[in-house]
Amino acid sequence: MNNHNLVLQSIDYIEEHLEQDLSLKGIAQAMFYSEYHFHRTFQYFMGETVSNYIRKRRLSNAAELLAYTDRKVLDIAIECGFGSHETFTRAFRKMYGILPSDCRKQGFPPFVVPRAVPLLSEESITLNWSDYRMQHRIETLPAMRIIGFSLATSTIDGQNHKEIPVFWQDYMREQWRERVPGKKNPNVELGVCTAIDEDGSFRYIIGFEADNETAVPEGLVEYFIPEATYAIFTTPPADHEQFSTAIQETWGAIFRDWFPTSGYEQAYAPDFEWYDERCWGETDKVMDIYIPVQPAAGRQA
Repeated sequence: MNNHNLVLQSIDYIEEHLEQDLSLKGIAQAMFYSEYHFHRTFQYFMGETVSNYIRKRRLSNAAELLAYTDRKVLDIAIECGFGSHETFTRAFRKMYGILPSDCRKQGFPPFVVPRAVPLLSEESITLNWSDYRMQHRIETLPAMRIIGFSLATSTIDGQNHKEIPVFWQDYMREQWRERVPGKKNPNVELGVCTAIDEDGSFRYIIGFEADNETAVPEGLVEYFIPEATYAIFTTPPADHEQFSTAIQETWGAIFRDWFPTSGYEQAYAPDFEWYDERCWGETDKVMDIYIPVQPAAGRQA
């Protein structure tokens, strides 16, 4: 099964079981995938986490029941997967900005969240890949100590796609790289994405591999990347204007094309991007993407 179809099938499963107990672990097992790989795949194709999608669909159904039926609020809350009136009211107000009782009074939902369609498709690829074969290798890397600058962000509503580019702009403009001590290789900058939690939150760290003796200056952080096996991908050569696009489309090709036939799944560990002298020029810029992997769990064809 390719990953696009995996997400489509998982949406079918969620819709069929929306009134029952649903968990990331349970859905991943139903899809015959490991929990973290399914979590990352769903988030990548949908632009949001499994739990956030389920919550929005349940609240949308609840809003329609409130507006178009006379059923008790508590009965609607329980049917839509909320354990209490208070929990339901809090979640409803956070999403819609009004109380459930206000929705009933106005007689229509503020808005409806329809069944979703995955964002990434075959048609989304814009670079010319016809003359480029995506290069990759599998390596086990020792643990690394990173010193750098940290940003707390989230995949919810594409927050990370807005904040990380600004973070890089600040980093470059203010020349923060000069403040990082103890660099083991001053020509290699790393953009590290910590393992993404179920709620979509993670940290993004820009920094360098550092020696073990150097103290961490005020305002910077240290982060330890554990020993892990990585699939390492090199982006296609691109000029300065297309470099970011080449990176994003390499990520897309990894999830769309590589993972389904590779025999690997993404492991629960940080992934990171490796920037060195190959991306310093204005043309033929490339960089490497490191994704932690493990042998794929057994699944149905």
